[in-house]
Amino acid sequence: MKTTIERIFETLSKEDKVELKSQKIELALVDDFEAEFTKANKLVTSAYNEQFKIESAIQEMLNKYDAAGKSYLKANARYQEIEQASKDLGVEVSGKLKASKKAISEAFKEIDSASRELLKAKKMSFV
Repeated sequence: MKTTIERIFETLSKEDKVELKSQKIELALVDDFEAEFTKANKLVTSAYNEQFKIESAIQEMLNKYDAAGKSYLKANARYQEIEQASKDLGVEVSGKLKASKKAISEAFKEIDSASRELLKAKKMSFV
């Protein structure tokens, strides 16, 4: 037969175990929450970094198209000078130069179209 002290000790031990199990469950829930929260933070940070890379790439492409456009403008101005000098001398501009003039016009159209699309994409990436 168990003494009163032994029965009290057994009762307390059982209640402590129940309490410990409850705390373990609560700690596991907290650990699960913290793990998911950390994972979500890493994913959103990764997505933000990717968005930043896209925005940077778009801006770099826009800068390159702008530089190309300015260079084509300078080339076009030189062509105008050649055309005027040829007219003054009474000679024809070579076929190669005429083809380059046409290529400049096409390049302006392509740059304009591509830049518009990039600006739309840039605007959408900020939404």
